[in-house]
Amino acid sequence: MADWASLLPELVQGIANCVLSTTGGVDTYMDMRAVCPKWRTAITRPSPLDAVADLRFRPRVWVMIELTYENYDDKDGCLFLHVPTGRFRRLRLPVLQGHLLVGVSDGLLVLGNREPPHSVCVLNPSTYDMLHFAAPLDKHFKDVLVMYTVVSVGFGSTLVLWTEGKTRVLCAHPTSDVFTEKDIGRSNITMVTSQGNVYYACPDGRVFKIVGPAEQCYDDELVAQMSPDVDLYLEEQDGTRSELVESDGELLLVRHDNNLALKVFKVNIEHKLLEEVKSLGGCRALFIGNQRCVSVDTNKLPSVDGDCIYMSHWMSHSLETSEYDGCAMCVHNIRDGTMKIIVSEPMLHIRPFSLVQVLLQ
Repeated sequence: MADWASLLPELVQGIANCVLSTTGGVDTYMDMRAVCPKWRTAITRPSPLDAVADLRFRPRVWVMIELTYENYDDKDGCLFLHVPTGRFRRLRLPVLQGHLLVGVSDGLLVLGNREPPHSVCVLNPSTYDMLHFAAPLDKHFKDVLVMYTVVSVGFGSTLVLWTEGKTRVLCAHPTSDVFTEKDIGRSNITMVTSQGNVYYACPDGRVFKIVGPAEQCYDDELVAQMSPDVDLYLEEQDGTRSELVESDGELLLVRHDNNLALKVFKVNIEHKLLEEVKSLGGCRALFIGNQRCVSVDTNKLPSVDGDCIYMSHWMSHSLETSEYDGCAMCVHNIRDGTMKIIVSEPMLHIRPFSLVQVLLQ
């Protein structure tokens, strides 16, 4: 039998680095450190800053199944889905007992302390490292229903918060005493982290990147917009939304309104244009929820159909009549343009939930 503990430390670290460079390799990297004392010594443990700032250590392809943990029970732990393989993993996170989950970004959990002054930290659930921020959250943050959070890499692990209905975003470095306000002039945006950069999309389809800081002054830069010759039947109106989602290495924008009109675009940052997409490659599906947007490999999840977009809280009229039906979970096939309701009121909140429902909750 091979004596794995006798491998040279340089070889062990080299293998671990190769594992880390693969998709979702951070959990395997940390498992390798637990093989034996010699491997634990040979494989470098990331610092709390690296666990957040280094893209290799971010559990970007892990999805936290439930985003609400008001009464966390450490005996059960938290359930995560590995999107590329479809496997599940349950992790015990005792730190949730003293914190509230503010949001999720690239697999990182943004937590707010339950007690004043409501300090904020970013937890990497795969390495159990926490990056603390000096700037406290607003005392009313616990009353906010929907808060989007993203953590950048490109300019120093900046934490960006946006509360639904507000026209400004809040930005802070780990050492910032307070959050800096950046007025974006829009109250209905979506945000995402892609390749370490922070992007947000307006209802009219324009995509911006938040850049900075220069003396704690943040700015936004237009990176993509609709081509003038695109046939748009989605005019900006109440209910029109533009959702950003990273899918298989590409940044996509899903634009829709309450009358079931829907289009998908690839964000071409090089040419600053949105290019319409007619297929997701046949084996990808998008989940557009209130607090997260996820791309999955349908080959690993048999209950999910390829080239489809699953949407939650679809506020629309009936697909058969003109009468208002209220909230519903729907699936849209982008190849043939068909739309069908998966679950409608009052069945939305009746358990047990399917995997599709859980990903959209």
